[in-house]
Amino acid sequence: MALAAERSASSNAADESRAALIAMTLYVNGWNPAMLVPDAHDWPRATRRSLRLAGRDDLAQHFIVSAVIAAAGGTPIAAAAGLYKELSDARDGSGFSFSDIAADRAGERFGGLATQSDESAREIQRRVAAGVRDADVMPGITGLVDNMPEAEFQRRFGGVGAPAYNNVIEDITRRVMALALYK
Repeated sequence: MALAAERSASSNAADESRAALIAMTLYVNGWNPAMLVPDAHDWPRATRRSLRLAGRDDLAQHFIVSAVIAAAGGTPIAAAAGLYKELSDARDGSGFSFSDIAADRAGERFGGLATQSDESAREIQRRVAAGVRDADVMPGITGLVDNMPEAEFQRRFGGVGAPAYNNVIEDITRRVMALALYK
C-alpha cells in the first residue's frame, strides 16, 4: 500500500489500490504471479513469510481474498463468495466458521474503502503505509464459533437468515465497524 500511495500521486488511487490488493492476494496465498502475467516466470521470487491475522494464516487468506473480490466486483459479491465457502466447508470441509466470516467482512470493508473513490483509496493507502497491526484491520474473534459441520450449524444457528445466525452476523458487523480504520 505504500507503493500504491506513492504511485497514486500520478495515477488513479483506486486502480493502484486494486493492483496492490491483487499483488497481496497472490503473495498471501502463495500463488505464482505468472498465473496472471506470463513474464513473471522470469521475475525474482519474493521471500515467503507467514502472514497471519489473529494468529491464523487462514484468516489472512480470507481477509485478502475478500478484499480483492470487493475491490473488483463489489462487497455483495465478496460476501456471497465468503458465505458460499463457509457453507461448502460445513458440508464437506473444516466446518462453518464465524471467524472466517469475520475475516471476510473485514476484507470486504477494506477492499471497498481502498477502491470506492480516489479520496477513500488515498486515505486507506496513507493509513496502511503509516503502519497497521492485526487489530487495526481484523476484529477480535473471541466467542465466535468455528468448525461446525452442517448439522451442528443448522441446530445451533438455524441456518443462513435465521435469527440466531443474523445475531452473530450483526455482532461481526459491529466488530468490524468499530475498527478505527473502517470508520
